[in-house]
Amino acid sequence: MTGAPRVGFDYRPALANREGIGRYARELVRACIGLGADAQLRLFASTLSRSKFDTQELGLRGSRARLLRLRLPSRWLRPLMRASGRGADDWLGGVDVFHHTQPNLLVVRKAVQVSTIFDCIYLHREGWLDEGSAERMERAARAQVACSRLILVPTAFVAEDVIARLGARREQVVVTELGCDHAARALRESAPRRADDAGFVLTVSRVDARKNHVRMLAAFEQLVAAGFRRRWIVAGPRGFGSEGFAAALERSSARERVEWREFVPEDELARLYAGADAFLFASLSEGFGLPPLEAMRHGVPVIAARAASLPEVCGEAALLVDPLDVDAIAAALRRVLGEKQLAAELVRKGFAQSARFTWRACAQKTLAAYADAIAG
Repeated sequence: MTGAPRVGFDYRPALANREGIGRYARELVRACIGLGADAQLRLFASTLSRSKFDTQELGLRGSRARLLRLRLPSRWLRPLMRASGRGADDWLGGVDVFHHTQPNLLVVRKAVQVSTIFDCIYLHREGWLDEGSAERMERAARAQVACSRLILVPTAFVAEDVIARLGARREQVVVTELGCDHAARALRESAPRRADDAGFVLTVSRVDARKNHVRMLAAFEQLVAAGFRRRWIVAGPRGFGSEGFAAALERSSARERVEWREFVPEDELARLYAGADAFLFASLSEGFGLPPLEAMRHGVPVIAARAASLPEVCGEAALLVDPLDVDAIAAALRRVLGEKQLAAELVRKGFAQSARFTWRACAQKTLAAYADAIAG
């Protein structure tokens, strides 16, 4: 093969998903375009409903990347491809490598395949997912390992999980850390902080059992009981097990000081980050953990769990706590909110730590992985 490889890319999450997997697809393509690789890109997407992002927001306007968008629900694609004898690589006009960006795999006939696996949470069976979903996700991940020449993962923590628990070969797994510089772009475009948002702790994540909101609420209740006047804003939609947090919040002694915003637009989220006094992220398990880095990029001191990938991603720039210890979470909050020197030091370290993670670097490593996959 001569010249740059033609890359097929599963772009479906970019159009509809507002969480990490959608962010990854949008920002990785945007960064590849910034590196001048747009002529190589063939983007495959399908949504029955309207895209949640326009071409300007996607960063596609004026680029040479080709977007094939089918007005079909994703569940129809595999049966349709099998029936037609044509894969996603055929529909894109033929590509050298195809990148699966999610476990819902497309049929690929000829191209070398690369997959991204973000985490192995479904393997841990800790009550974070219903059993049926965990089994489906495990089957999908094992299928990704089986069909892909290379597996891209966001952290060394996930790499070890993929090798140990999914049976991938060590040389098959490549770490391509995610970026967080999109947060700086969002901050530039956001409105200034309003006076009525003064004094709050922020948590950004889907509300499910794994994210540990019930223990974070119990810690916040200790602060309110101790006389702290701040609010706690929780930004994130409902997920598996969210009813536990909803019930705890309903009976909480601090419920009048807690705001659960299930849908927050990008510009509003940037303003919340910029206005927060502290960012709390005591998640029990993450494959990467973008929100703490986004908060650091906005100049907010971060409290994060000493668990899974978070120590690797946050380094010494966050105050790390045992996520199972409510008293430790509360003590960390009191320190960050009450000790100005500590908060300032965390902000300084946070700027430096978050600057290490860029989508440009992620794109460079990913493009190199495509070339390595093709070379075999």
